[in-house]
Amino acid sequence: MKKTAKYILVSLAFLLFHTTFLYGQNSLSANQGYVEPQKYLTMIPYKQVKGKLIVEVIINNKIRKFILDTGASTVISENLYKEINPKLLGRVEVIDQSGLKDTLNVVSLSETKINELAFKDIPALVSKEAKMLFECFDVDGLIGSNLLRNSVVQFDSKNKTITLSDNSKSLNLKKKDANEMELSPNQSNPFIWIKLKKGKSFANEKILFDTGDDGLYLMSINAYKHIIGKKLDVIETIAENEGAFSAGLHGTAEKLTNYAVSIPTVEVDGLKLNNMTVKTSYTTSRFGSEILKYGKVTLDYKNKKFYIEPYDGSSEINVAEGIWAIDPIIENEKAVIGIVWDKTLENKVNVGDEILKFDNIDYQNMDFCEIVKSNNKVNKKTALLVLKDIKTGEIKSIEIKKL
Repeated sequence: MKKTAKYILVSLAFLLFHTTFLYGQNSLSANQGYVEPQKYLTMIPYKQVKGKLIVEVIINNKIRKFILDTGASTVISENLYKEINPKLLGRVEVIDQSGLKDTLNVVSLSETKINELAFKDIPALVSKEAKMLFECFDVDGLIGSNLLRNSVVQFDSKNKTITLSDNSKSLNLKKKDANEMELSPNQSNPFIWIKLKKGKSFANEKILFDTGDDGLYLMSINAYKHIIGKKLDVIETIAENEGAFSAGLHGTAEKLTNYAVSIPTVEVDGLKLNNMTVKTSYTTSRFGSEILKYGKVTLDYKNKKFYIEPYDGSSEINVAEGIWAIDPIIENEKAVIGIVWDKTLENKVNVGDEILKFDNIDYQNMDFCEIVKSNNKVNKKTALLVLKDIKTGEIKSIEIKKL
């Protein structure tokens, strides 16, 4: 696989997809291992860094930091692998959320402790070098859905806690609020159903619930083409262009045609998110961790049920944030233009132009990890972009707006 020095800047997702773990001639599921004790209810605090939910675990009698990522299998860093020398199960081809493939080792973690819980013999992928994940977020890996698959997991973003239980009854959930949740066969990634609505028209879509993605909603290119092809009047294409704005463990996606669309209403259970602008993805559609700020979310892996309890009874929310006219990526540890959504800028802005400043965000004075973890939030309708032209080296200032 060709190496790349490009990384995503605005949407760091470390989603791992694969069909099977391969061990010799036999397939090996990631859904192995167990938890002790069998009955439990425990609450763990998490720290949120650019949308990533970072928790503490104990491996080999040492406290480690992991990202809890429901859209992934469990992953450990190469450094941790060398330190603990776990049992090697085999190798597997994986596809990250940007659509790039690689082959990784699969190991068995003899014990991973979270509070008083001991997760035994959990399969984990060993990631190759991924500076923007392990070094920048100061973590040793990801807690994935294959570890969580026998638990009920509740996310409370107001209190920054995650509750794990063996029994949904311990969380006072109401059966009438339960909705179906599907789990992927080999690593138990959770999929839920949402409804896209415009007036009386609607379309149902199955999406991944992915806390490893720091955004709100990405629509798969397949879903986009299906909706457009069937002429379902629920979305409006507001921009399209060629470029890259997503990346995963293996680097940045190839430059492909991407779309930005507006959706009047995205409905998940009883929660309505109105006036949403979303971008397409060349992998699966998904909700990211931003959805957690709108309600308490429970994933009942054991019974394949999903719950969301809107905070403060706010069951209808206007999320009309829009998207900026450009999307940045990181190339050679610098912020550069990855895609230009606003075609009126095409004679002014080039893909690959270095971003020196984005309004009050000064990328020139940031190191690589500071750029990676920057929230890149500018709460205005227009912003001043200071660029270094990739062709001429000229410094230029351009005002951009949201679509």
